[in-house]
Amino acid sequence: MLFEKLQDFARKENIIAGVGKSEDFIELRESLKGKKVPFIDYDIDFRTRPSLTMENVKSIVAIGLSYNVKYKFIKDGKVRGNLSSGAIGLDYHILIEQKLKKLKDELFKESECKIFCDTGPLSDRDVAIRCDLGVRGKNGSVINKDIGGMFFIGYMLTDIEYEKWQVKKREHISCGSCSLCLDYCPSKAISLKGCEYEKCISYITQEKGVLSKEKASLISKQIYGCDICQRVCPFNKGFKFEENELAYPDLIELLKMTNKEFKNVYGNTACGWRGKRTLQRNALIAIGNMKRRDCLEVLETFSKSEFEDLKSASIYAIKKIRGD
Repeated sequence: MLFEKLQDFARKENIIAGVGKSEDFIELRESLKGKKVPFIDYDIDFRTRPSLTMENVKSIVAIGLSYNVKYKFIKDGKVRGNLSSGAIGLDYHILIEQKLKKLKDELFKESECKIFCDTGPLSDRDVAIRCDLGVRGKNGSVINKDIGGMFFIGYMLTDIEYEKWQVKKREHISCGSCSLCLDYCPSKAISLKGCEYEKCISYITQEKGVLSKEKASLISKQIYGCDICQRVCPFNKGFKFEENELAYPDLIELLKMTNKEFKNVYGNTACGWRGKRTLQRNALIAIGNMKRRDCLEVLETFSKSEFEDLKSASIYAIKKIRGD
């Protein structure tokens, strides 16, 4: 059976996998009307009609790769910020694409397929739900009974008839009365109505340009991303502990990096795409939020930057430290 072969592949590759129908995501059309989604330029038709991306699509295969790792903090006296767990190590876009290409080569060599990970017009999370990888939690993430909600999603449009899969449904869990993710979100970006992405700390750290004082204060020590709503979720308690210096970047080192050095360190990570200046801006803000008086000399240097975002961030940090 094709579906069993898919599950055997998933177990071998340490991922989860499922299959869904390729029919239109009609249920999303109303909610997408007039809604601006960050980093997505596709119109509603492309976002809800798989056949516009692949004319001969008959079914969708989705996979999930866990990133539920908690990194040990480094106590060495250096000025360190935080990176989201999903931004550590090799860029998940590359990892997921590798898994999907391997899946295609092993199971679907003769089939027409199109592979996506955070790059296609369809909503990765809605595809994952349709493919039975899990259910949507109150924090908006897809939660799987076995691996929780901290997993990367990728999908593949195929010309294989859905009926040929002989799909077996999996068991699911529910948030029930738990509201920890809503309670602990510092910016109150998430609610039962969904996520106001403009308030989301993860989005703010990726936003380009000058940040307002309110946004700068909200990001705290986050240099990229935010895991708070995931970390407090009871379904994500089964994390692994690992060590990786990149999880807590040395902010002074980051501020002194050349473009080449930045590319060498961050080029193949999930946060490297945002570029050196955005991460440096966040580093300056984080130093201010930590009130690191010992970094005033570095901040003074950046307060004279030709780039308005770096200049503004350093002035914010200096005022924060001095209590102005």
